[in-house]
Amino acid sequence: MAVNKTAKMWVGPSNSDQYLGSRSTVPQVSAIMSKSVSDIRRQSISGEVDQGLFRDGSGPTTKDDHATANGRVVASVGLNKYAQVVSSSGIGGGGGSVKQIPEVYSPLWLNSNLNLPRDRATINAWCRSFYALNPFVHNAINLHSTYPISKLNIKCPNKDIEKFFNDMIEEIDLMNICVQIAQEYWLLGESFVYAELDESRGKWSRLMIQNPDYMIVKRTVVANEPIIMLRPDENLKKIIFSNRPTDIEQRKQLNNHIIDSVKRGENIPLDNFHVSHLARRISPYEIRGTGLPVCIFRQLMLFDKLRESKYAQADNMINPLTLVKIGSDGPEGLHPTFADLEHWRSVFEDAQYDKDFKIFTHAGIAVERVGYGQGIYDISGDITQIIKEIYVGLQVPPVLMDGGADTTYANGGVALDVLRQRYMQFRNMMSMWLKRKIFAPISKIQGFYDYSGGEKQLIVPDIDWNHMSLFDAGDYINGLVTLTQGEDAAKRASLHTLYRSLGLEFEDEIRKMRKEAIQLAINKKEKAALEAMDLVSLRALDEEDEIPEPEVQPGAQQGEPPLPGEATGGAPPPGGGLAGLDLGGMPGGGAPPPPPPAPPPSGGAPEGGAPPAAPPGPPPAP
Repeated sequence: MAVNKTAKMWVGPSNSDQYLGSRSTVPQVSAIMSKSVSDIRRQSISGEVDQGLFRDGSGPTTKDDHATANGRVVASVGLNKYAQVVSSSGIGGGGGSVKQIPEVYSPLWLNSNLNLPRDRATINAWCRSFYALNPFVHNAINLHSTYPISKLNIKCPNKDIEKFFNDMIEEIDLMNICVQIAQEYWLLGESFVYAELDESRGKWSRLMIQNPDYMIVKRTVVANEPIIMLRPDENLKKIIFSNRPTDIEQRKQLNNHIIDSVKRGENIPLDNFHVSHLARRISPYEIRGTGLPVCIFRQLMLFDKLRESKYAQADNMINPLTLVKIGSDGPEGLHPTFADLEHWRSVFEDAQYDKDFKIFTHAGIAVERVGYGQGIYDISGDITQIIKEIYVGLQVPPVLMDGGADTTYANGGVALDVLRQRYMQFRNMMSMWLKRKIFAPISKIQGFYDYSGGEKQLIVPDIDWNHMSLFDAGDYINGLVTLTQGEDAAKRASLHTLYRSLGLEFEDEIRKMRKEAIQLAINKKEKAALEAMDLVSLRALDEEDEIPEPEVQPGAQQGEPPLPGEATGGAPPPGGGLAGLDLGGMPGGGAPPPPPPAPPPSGGAPEGGAPPAAPPGPPPAP
């Protein structure tokens, strides 16, 4: 800096010049500025620093400083950049490379499994939703719950006890209850049945199926019966704590221990005498059951996703895309302006609903309809595979669900026979439950015992289910009919086996045939009685009246020959009076002598002139 000795003054830029010179450089970004702005503004400043519009505030920078772009990214802004090259082979492109660890497979932590429900209430809600909305699940569950229990009969040696249980079965509607139990068993994996006892009559009054979402089951290692409790829902709490007249009337019908448990905020313990738990366990040591649709949750999820994609495609495929090209390529081609595009857009909007609209223009205008046929992914193979997996998970052969699209009814006989064996196992479980929890307690209460051989045995009726014919049994039945033909050694099968194969009970059919024979004989007698009645009596009969039997004359018996002088049917002899009567014979009212013998065939009397003497008559009456 030069100094003027005459003026004794400094020669150089003043403070104002220095301040204005510093402002002409790139503005500085300080740490205080970066902390006082928002995250969005901080990111914007980071981009501007990278463009050179701002400079780093961490060190001095002059206007001659040409820092690199990376150098202008300041630490005070808080946006530090790091570069990493991820390579599975371990060969990176720089010092910041990171080797990626391979994923470890686990069926519990698949991405599709992360969407599955975990708690029992949500699992049951999914099962109910699929049963209500998915036709495969709905049809399969109905097949499993109705086909094995289409008919239920009981058999007991004591007919009075059999009639007692038949009456109770009709009162509690046991047939429909069993179907509902089977539906809960296959759909949700378990069914809780609560039986109410009518102590005055000594029989069950009704069976109620409880909601599994509110049931709590605890089982220990040593206990035979599990501890079952009911978690009160909001409706039950409202009835117990409410003062409304309708709730008070419903509260009077509840048991006292139920009311006390709810008031204490505890679960309601249920007696094992009244409650039953039928569970479809996937392992013998599990406490609760698992529904049949649970194993196909992932298939149903994928099926729904593919169907949703089809819905999105259907929304966009209603009309094809209309592509209007205006102008042409090349340096001398037509290059439309924005005003030209707006003009043609207005023209085609006017032509949209005009059936006879015409456009006259040059060759630079082209209209094209673009369809979606080539741009849609074909998922028919995926859908077919998913449906097969759904059939397998629901344990139903395709021949029963879709009529055998891939498998004929004859070729599906093995699968149908396997399904029949599964149904037989389910029937055995239901039979054991009915005998142990429904029939046996009532037999004990009623005192149905049999004393045979000095031992007291409880009488429990047996369950008789209907015959299941899942496959074509025509050849099987024809073979049985052939075996029942013949006598003695030629007969190889009994009629009991044939009737059982047809789903019939031999003793029951014998009783029905005997009843039909009696009814046919009655109809025959009634017809004979109607023919003997006069017209006035017939007109007096109604369709509900009993047909009177024809009167028999006193002293006469049916089937005996008429008395002498009495015509058949009680009519007088021809000629009236006593004609035709033979009054001869011995006095005293004895039997008349037999008629004389007929003359010989040659006619006339034999030589001697006199006919042969008649045999002597019976001795006279004393």
